[in-house]
Amino acid sequence: MFIELTEIVTDRAASYASKPKQRAISINPEKIQCFFTESNSSNTIIQLRRESVKVVEDYETVKNFANKCKNS
Repeated sequence: MFIELTEIVTDRAASYASKPKQRAISINPEKIQCFFTESNSSNTIIQLRRESVKVVEDYETVKNFANKCKNS
């Protein structure tokens, strides 16, 4: 089972003044190592085995999605 979230795509060449791009992603909750709230925002950082992903959804939303998948 996968959870669908909205990733904030960071473009290093983009200006800080421009709005970051977003895209829908699906993540296998079994591959999540940990997740936490980003400092000074409501975004959540999800750490996978080889990379980290920043998503728009808040911590509680990510936790609820992960728990639903775990319990089903």
